[in-house]
Amino acid sequence: MKKALIGLSMVAVLTLSGCAITPSKPRTFDQLGQFSTVPLNAQTFRVSFQGNSNMSFGTAEEITLLKSAQTTVQNGFTFFKVQDDPSNRTQQPPRKAVVYPTPMYMPYGYGYRRYGAFYDPFYDMPQVVNIDPVQVAYTIECYKDKKSAPNDAFDARLILQSLGQKYGVSPTGQVLQPQPTEVTSSK
Repeated sequence: MKKALIGLSMVAVLTLSGCAITPSKPRTFDQLGQFSTVPLNAQTFRVSFQGNSNMSFGTAEEITLLKSAQTTVQNGFTFFKVQDDPSNRTQQPPRKAVVYPTPMYMPYGYGYRRYGAFYDPFYDMPQVVNIDPVQVAYTIECYKDKKSAPNDAFDARLILQSLGQKYGVSPTGQVLQPQPTEVTSSK
């Protein structure tokens, strides 16, 4: 009976530890959050992105810029300018909260002792977490060539070449599927 109980507990531990180390499948660009692209006229679009609450505001802005470049190229344009409208200026980073860990102290002699170790001030550091999901939206105006584009317009092809690799988007604006990594053995 004792051996059977030990055997069952070992199977449970191995099963649970196997689940804990299984890597998750990489996400594609389209799976990073919720995108919306609304055409306002033939060359103007409203591009918006909503990420999850653990995404930084800077990353969300970068992803929205990449989506703007993708929208520009896929609609036959080369350059785009982010319009200076009031809705772009009112975007604010998400609200944050500070979470303090629950101390687990017990009296021990003349001071306090954490279970299994002495007090470690770095272990008890508070965490800052986002409360709201991150949202970024741009109104972009697209241009076919450099002559018609303003001086501060972005080159969509350049953004796709530089940021596209980081997020899995090709220089033509197509979403790339993540490829499994190959494990090589040495003999």
